[in-house]
Amino acid sequence: MDVASLRQKIEGLNEKIRPIADRPIAFGKDILKNWTPPPNSPEAQEALSAAIDLYLQCSAEERQQIREIFRKNHAFAWAAALPYKFDTAERLRRHLAHFSILDRYPDYRDALLWLNDLRASPFYDEVRGEIAALSSDATKRLLNAR
Repeated sequence: MDVASLRQKIEGLNEKIRPIADRPIAFGKDILKNWTPPPNSPEAQEALSAAIDLYLQCSAEERQQIREIFRKNHAFAWAAALPYKFDTAERLRRHLAHFSILDRYPDYRDALLWLNDLRASPFYDEVRGEIAALSSDATKRLLNAR
């Protein structure tokens, strides 16, 4: 898959997910009563996996384009997640690539919490350098900080 095909796929999924992602949530003491987790469909997982595959092998310019695709398609970026834990070096590598693609988007604070969980993996130091080299300067600093 190339960047243009990936963009087309993600934009289509984003439009399907947008009504769920953009719906208002009433705040108050029962905030969690109406909350539902993001709809991580197999189709979204497949598109995310394709994005990660491409991200891990493409040029710096194409990686920036992939990060921009996720930034512009916020509903997809919110909903898509890998369907497995980071319990092996390869799985952690893919989770870190996803982290790098999102590039601290949409909320820097959430990114820090997610990164804290990723750092707890015994494989973190094994794969961190590879993914940091593919990341934006800001995400690279986060990944290399200890």
